[in-house]
Amino acid sequence: MDISEIASNAEPPRNDDLLGQARDLAAQAPDAPSSALLLELCAAIEAGPRDIAEIRREIFRDAVKGIANVIRNGQLPAELPLAKMVPGGYGSPELLAQEIEKANATKPITIGELRSIRGKVKAAEEPSEAIDDLAKRIYYAKIFDTNPSTEDILPPGSPSRSLDLMSMIIQRVLPNGWWTLGSNGENLSDPSIAKVGTWAGDEPKPESAPTPALALLSAFILTLIETAKKDA
Repeated sequence: MDISEIASNAEPPRNDDLLGQARDLAAQAPDAPSSALLLELCAAIEAGPRDIAEIRREIFRDAVKGIANVIRNGQLPAELPLAKMVPGGYGSPELLAQEIEKANATKPITIGELRSIRGKVKAAEEPSEAIDDLAKRIYYAKIFDTNPSTEDILPPGSPSRSLDLMSMIIQRVLPNGWWTLGSNGENLSDPSIAKVGTWAGDEPKPESAPTPALALLSAFILTLIETAKKDA
């Protein structure tokens, strides 16, 4: 059974009919103490999915630790999709285990953290592993917030250097979104300019950077910040 299937099994079935009956009963005698209790119980049950999401994340975190150890010990079953990554793009079990462990930090990302990461990306003059780690932090926090799965482990590569990998991250985090990339001038040495939108009618602000991938990453982070501000 896949990790995502195990996590899904953690959610008990909800019975909307029972919730409706409880509310109807409370409405018949609104001044009764038991009616207030029934309404509180209904609200608590409906708020349950938020707790279930955290349970899923906890299950995934624990399972990831075990899978990383299995990979390091060379015990990963050949029929699993992850097995195809070794000796594929990752080249060694250790590198794949390290990538999977990055998915373990699945706590939600805040606007404050996004702003801090954006500042570091804006200050970067060239791609680096440090910037790659920041991009992956955003990706794994967004993708694994509600329905974590090993199928969403990123392939090997550098998001701050690779347009293919950076565009894959955007597509997975914003499945209904889009992006554009251009130049700030007529010369190839001019800064790149990128936009990332969340839907067809979106009008995002452009971001510039020394390289195309960095510009796309910067625009992606800015869009996430603006979206979080609207949601708040």
